[in-house]
Amino acid sequence: MYSSGYFYIIIWFLIPVLVGSESSAKSSLDSLLQQYAFRELTWPRTRTGVPYDAYVPSNLTGIKLSAIMLTRYSLKWRVYGCYKQFFIPSGIIEEPYVKKLVLVYQSLANWSSFYYPLPGYTYLTPVLGILAYDAYDLYAKNLPELDILALEDPITIRFPNVQPAPEGSFPKCVYFYSNNLVEFGNVTDGNICETRIQGHFSIVAEAKVAPSPSPSAHVIAPSPSPTADENNHQNIINSKMWMISLVFLLFLLPGILFVIVKKLGLLEIRQKSHDSAAVVEPLLGKTEVPLPLDAPTRPLLENDYVL
Repeated sequence: MYSSGYFYIIIWFLIPVLVGSESSAKSSLDSLLQQYAFRELTWPRTRTGVPYDAYVPSNLTGIKLSAIMLTRYSLKWRVYGCYKQFFIPSGIIEEPYVKKLVLVYQSLANWSSFYYPLPGYTYLTPVLGILAYDAYDLYAKNLPELDILALEDPITIRFPNVQPAPEGSFPKCVYFYSNNLVEFGNVTDGNICETRIQGHFSIVAEAKVAPSPSPSAHVIAPSPSPTADENNHQNIINSKMWMISLVFLLFLLPGILFVIVKKLGLLEIRQKSHDSAAVVEPLLGKTEVPLPLDAPTRPLLENDYVL
């Protein structure tokens, strides 16, 4: 009872730690990818509105990374168009206010379920991310993210190569926001999701578990013949049972012998007593036992007088 109580107390204290560690891992990844993306933006080579693909270290192989610099004016009043799988409309504002910003594109590929685990669901596409940063200092590290908001048309995400959903389930858009909020939405045209803020996005489906067969349809299969390992295991069990029985008999045997010997001894004593009585009784049969002096005398009868 007490151990189960301690178990729940430990779990209660570990939940914030686990959630915090997961959030910290995501933030660390975003910060690292921001640094690698900003390396491709160097003055005076960098041009506004042109995407630059970046490289990631070998321990993150598979992740695709890109960066694009935009002015606040163009982002609000002009339609940029397609940036990788994201369609950037007009009417986008940022918070706090900056003159220029950088949109960092991420495709986590095979790292999707590692950094964004989603129990009960299976990923049909990689996780795609788009994050905004201040472009004032391109050599800065650990920059805080900007908040962007699409006031008019939403940002459209078109996912290529969507995997088919498991039988009995339907594709869903999933949104992972920077405040650890997870939301689901409808998929349009089989591969399109929409958002009005930055974050990470993917298409998922519920992982269906195969139902167990009904009792009526259950067929009893013949039991397979025992294998060599099973025979060895059974032989070991039988030998142990014989060993236990033998030890039990060894402990029980002295008690049984003691009881038998004791009974035989009593019978022998009784037999000796009976034989002694049989020998003594004839000897005592013709012997007159003198009466004590104070014993009462029997009156003489008429036949007792001597003639």
